[in-house]
Amino acid sequence: MILLIPGRIFCAFLATLRKGKQRNPFLNQCFTYYISLLSEIRFRVMKALPSIAFNEFKGSAGDVTARVSKGRQVLSARSMHSSSKTPAQAVSRNRLAKISRSYKKLTDEQMKAWAVLAEKMKGISTFGQAAELTPHNAFVRINSNLQMVGMPLLNDAPAYINDVPEVLYEDLWISPDMIIFTGLEQPSDSHVLVFKMSPALSPGVSSGWDQTVIITPGMAPDWGDADLTALYTDVMGVVLEAGKKYFCEFYWLDKTTGFTGESMVVSAVCKESSTAYGQEYTPRARVTLNEVSESEGFESLDFELSHGSTILSVDASYSNNTGVASGGFTLKKPIENLPDITSWTLARCSNPDRNWFARPCLFTVWTSTWRGETEGTFAHRAGQYENEYVELFGSAPVFKK
Repeated sequence: MILLIPGRIFCAFLATLRKGKQRNPFLNQCFTYYISLLSEIRFRVMKALPSIAFNEFKGSAGDVTARVSKGRQVLSARSMHSSSKTPAQAVSRNRLAKISRSYKKLTDEQMKAWAVLAEKMKGISTFGQAAELTPHNAFVRINSNLQMVGMPLLNDAPAYINDVPEVLYEDLWISPDMIIFTGLEQPSDSHVLVFKMSPALSPGVSSGWDQTVIITPGMAPDWGDADLTALYTDVMGVVLEAGKKYFCEFYWLDKTTGFTGESMVVSAVCKESSTAYGQEYTPRARVTLNEVSESEGFESLDFELSHGSTILSVDASYSNNTGVASGGFTLKKPIENLPDITSWTLARCSNPDRNWFARPCLFTVWTSTWRGETEGTFAHRAGQYENEYVELFGSAPVFKK
């Protein structure tokens, strides 16, 4: 929309602005009236015809900002920021306020220690100058990270470390059904994964990093895998949408010190294939009681094969009186990626009636599929067996597949 601006008003106002004088009541009334007219017009951006009267007119007044864009004078209404807060924002602000108040309660010696740490934590800006970081900033940064993962505040400054590694992983899937890392190399048990992700954006968007939010503040991978699907849905309230673009940022956080590693970034269009190698996801072969149609007294059952290797992990327990030193189960239907295997696992056998507890044993494990029916067996091979209560646990190689 072309807006014709009365020359007298803008000439007078421009002269007033340039001289830094806004004391003329008539000019103030004119400008106030003009601003009120702009407020009533419901256009976000209005182009002004070039004119000698207000060439190079720049600045803000009221709810209007003037600028020059591509040789044209442009007037735009100021955006109004909402004062409302989401529950997550309210929690974050309250946490920051609490941490900030805690800093004021430190002793002089503690503040000096944070000052020393702040000097070491200074980063380098784009122009090669060290970014300013006050002792208070360092205290808030470290403790915000710790509070985010449920750790207590540190009043004493931790020893400075700058070797938190970057996130190394094998592949990442961002598909309509899942967000999954595989092959995550966790540096240590104290390092947890912080993962941020954007909402669904148009495939043509080149940068959406400023729209990422924390999906998980501190996740530990399971056998190198990290399934973030349910976490994303809980935070965003929606599932992923095929064909949309997503921006992700992730890094390791040391939950004992509050230091973080370098942020890694990935942007990808949501599709079935992975972001690194374009492969479809194959879940680990896993059996739980949910997949079992019948068993010989199993109270718990969870065993699975790791990705890309032949390592079996077992966590199960059973109690039966079959007269045979074993426990078996039958699956409701075959699991596609579960082969016929033979392995072994450690176990504890106990009988409270005889005051026998934690008798160490060794069991053979095998699974086999025949005519569409899959069966599994844990058979006792060594140690004193008691069928009153058997706990099977640990990891072992598969030596026949």
